[in-house]
Amino acid sequence: MNHMNIFEKFSQFLELKIGPMAASFANQKHILAVRNGVIAAVPLTIVGGISLIMAFPPIDPTRVSDNPNIFTQMLLLWHSWASANMATILAPFNMTMGIMALFVAMAVGYNLSISYKMNPLSGAMTAAATFLLVAAPSQSVVVLSKINDSMSYPLISKLGQDALPLKFMDAKGMFTAILVGLLVVEIARWLKKKNIVIKMPKGVPPAVASSFELLIPLIICVFGFHLISLLCESTFGMLIPEAIMKSLAPFVGAVDSAGGTFVIATMMNLLWFIGLHGPAIIGGVSRPFLDSNLLANASDKIAGLPLEHIYTTPFQDFYMQLGGSGATLALVFMLLWSKSKQLKGIGRIGLLPGLFNINEPIIFGLPLIFNPILFLPFVFIQGINGVIAYTVTEMGLVGATFVTAPWTTPAPIGAFLSTMDWHAAALILCLIVIDFVIYYPFFKIYEKQCIKQEAESSNDVNK
Repeated sequence: MNHMNIFEKFSQFLELKIGPMAASFANQKHILAVRNGVIAAVPLTIVGGISLIMAFPPIDPTRVSDNPNIFTQMLLLWHSWASANMATILAPFNMTMGIMALFVAMAVGYNLSISYKMNPLSGAMTAAATFLLVAAPSQSVVVLSKINDSMSYPLISKLGQDALPLKFMDAKGMFTAILVGLLVVEIARWLKKKNIVIKMPKGVPPAVASSFELLIPLIICVFGFHLISLLCESTFGMLIPEAIMKSLAPFVGAVDSAGGTFVIATMMNLLWFIGLHGPAIIGGVSRPFLDSNLLANASDKIAGLPLEHIYTTPFQDFYMQLGGSGATLALVFMLLWSKSKQLKGIGRIGLLPGLFNINEPIIFGLPLIFNPILFLPFVFIQGINGVIAYTVTEMGLVGATFVTAPWTTPAPIGAFLSTMDWHAAALILCLIVIDFVIYYPFFKIYEKQCIKQEAESSNDVNK
């Protein structure tokens, strides 16, 4: 009884103290703009991911035996074709994931403008122009193939063409893009509040009036950020995105760790336990870090470099959230074979969605929310999965993720596509077994309680 009182007090603390704070945080305009802006770019990562899958078949020709089977021969042909056409295959990647930060800047500016009831297209355009100026200032370049030994420097300089460097247009510019998207809209809102805008006469068409209203915020943002960028470059010898990345390095390192996976997962499921959508709340902060890690891995893969990051969005989707938040796929299998009619029915309903990582029928139907018996496994199992998968990947037993697969992809397939390593699918199966072992004793206690309640209800009906 004493233990139940402690648990009830803890649940009340979460519901009355933490719950309102988390809900307020999740609905904060800037957090929503960042979350929705990053999510808006997900289709582009999938398109870029398809390009990466085509470019990097799951085979290493140096490890193939002298007498390969038909399947291996097909993979070798795929590898040969991909190597010969690498530039063409990766063109979709370069124009999607390769410049992802630009799209994020536009999407964040767009969404924050909507929350302030401002012109969203103006916010997106201002964010895009400002971000390009601070992250990819144009440079004069010369194509090497046009140069020969007999050319003088003045002649070579005449061959120069303006180009946009893409170094900080991918993951390295992600946080700059988010900051720019937020700041330019806030500047525009302040100017509008102070009535520092160009207002056209009433007879002017709305589209024309709207474009002139954008002019002053655009001028201030573009030239203001350009000045800051020049000062940063002259003082520190680096562009703003590089300075931001260096300042955030400790935070990125803390997130991309075994401890980071456990803490983030536990926070998500603690919120789920009191009925709040944990991934939506915590994801507003964590997702930019995870997406940035994934984009960095994709760039390293193309460059032939080791993949530095482990904790990415697909890592969380497929290794940690097996069947949905709380890694409930193993629990669904137990429900299917339960002696309780109620639990067996819930298992049947939750099986198909669970295979595609959707588990609201289990969370609300079992329920897992405010369920004291299943509290411990539900809250902590996702973090345990993360620590195990992180350690296995860090040891080199499984490849790191560098491709985005839709989060609704069944976990073994999604993990394989994200890594192009069949060991990832095997790890998924091992994690399901581990989850089964962890959930089982708690499930049996809950099952016994449900069977008892069903028997009591049946007796009441017979009376």
